[in-house]
Amino acid sequence: MTAKTIIVTGASRGLGLAVARDAADLGANVVLFARSAEKLEQEAQAIRDEGGKALAVPGDISLEADCRRLVERTIAHFGRIDALVNNAGIIEPIAPLAEASIETWRQNLLTNVLGPVMLTQAALPYLRQNRGRVINVSSGAATYAIPGWGAYCTAKGALNQFNRVLAVEEEMVTAVAVRPGVVDTEMQAVIREMGAAGMPESAYQRFVRLRDEGDLLPPEAPGGAIAVLALFAPRDWDGEFVAWDEERVQELVRKYATRREG
Repeated sequence: MTAKTIIVTGASRGLGLAVARDAADLGANVVLFARSAEKLEQEAQAIRDEGGKALAVPGDISLEADCRRLVERTIAHFGRIDALVNNAGIIEPIAPLAEASIETWRQNLLTNVLGPVMLTQAALPYLRQNRGRVINVSSGAATYAIPGWGAYCTAKGALNQFNRVLAVEEEMVTAVAVRPGVVDTEMQAVIREMGAAGMPESAYQRFVRLRDEGDLLPPEAPGGAIAVLALFAPRDWDGEFVAWDEERVQELVRKYATRREG
């Protein structure tokens, strides 16, 4: 059987890297995409050193030309695309609506919403051929408002709606949005660094406590579930917004996933 090929954005670190590693463990060809070219190639080489197949393609998800180049490089190297994991994202600005600049809002929406739209559009011809999957990494912020996170909440809500639109328009593609929980990533570090100035004190201190009390999830926990969804999400989940740890997702993980040691 020909190995499936998965593109993972924001794959140089954190959740995206965890997804890429687990997808490779499951036998997929993995294409890692992020802005940091040197780090990206290091991680791709690490996957290859462990027997996996990986390609590093540096670029910026907010640039249409980079999205199209990513698809072209993937097809040239692996000859097919079976799944996208739209994981790259930013939280900035952390600021009340009355104080945030429109330019920072624009960049947030460009990265978190239009980036996935541009990449998905470019990859659709190949996804249709293979009855592929698009996994949109969303957030609980898509469904409730967090003060100071106006742009991020708005973007993730829009990403969920994009997921639904994709489901009703593309009958040959399965689209699933995923809530990964509160993960110990660079985004959490940004919240701790910038949140005191842009969020109410009580909301900010909640995120500080999550780190201090050891309640942040390791990226490998939701990362493994997202990799399994990219390869095996059932067709009847098309258009849904699922949590990484809900029972039906974990049942799928138990059925398919190999566990990474350490």
